[in-house]
Amino acid sequence: MTKLSDEKKMLRQEYRRRRDAFYRQLDPATKGLAFRRPPSPLAKLIEQSEIIALYSAAGSEAPTARLIEYLIESGKIICLPAMTTGSTMQFRQVDTLDLLESGYRDIAEPGIDCPVVKPDLIIAPLVAFDRSLGRLGQGGGHYDRAFENHPQATRVGLAWSIQEADHIPMQAHDFGLHMIVTEAEIIQKVDMTI
Repeated sequence: MTKLSDEKKMLRQEYRRRRDAFYRQLDPATKGLAFRRPPSPLAKLIEQSEIIALYSAAGSEAPTARLIEYLIESGKIICLPAMTTGSTMQFRQVDTLDLLESGYRDIAEPGIDCPVVKPDLIIAPLVAFDRSLGRLGQGGGHYDRAFENHPQATRVGLAWSIQEADHIPMQAHDFGLHMIVTEAEIIQKVDMTI
């Protein structure tokens, strides 16, 4: 392993621990209300987007189920990631969460009958982030490859504020985000016009 890989591994361990501890202390009402509706300016990005990719939250990740339901009810085309046999992530359209089944690492994902679509807005999970809009993911590179495969898509991270780090080490294959939404604030690129 390289020094940078070791640093990322240590950051992942620390920020997973922080996220888990933060999530455990939240009361059920707060958990249920967090990320339920898109705050502005994320709401403006959603309004301008035709196909929106979200993720099925696992464990202490920022929850998405209520946001997904809200967007489906609002008439938006929603897609979620699904892993192929070659460990490539594709986005498949869903119009109800009932279409999800256990997939890669037991994470709920759309079934094979759901059509593959091309999102223009990708709302991604993360382990940690920084003020430069750097994103530290799970370490498999799945979202970085998805960002590369969908260069036209606006990249948004959804996280708890406790996941903010001083600095996220970035490598050449890592993609930064355009916006990060937490329960406390929105961080976005200065030159981003909405």
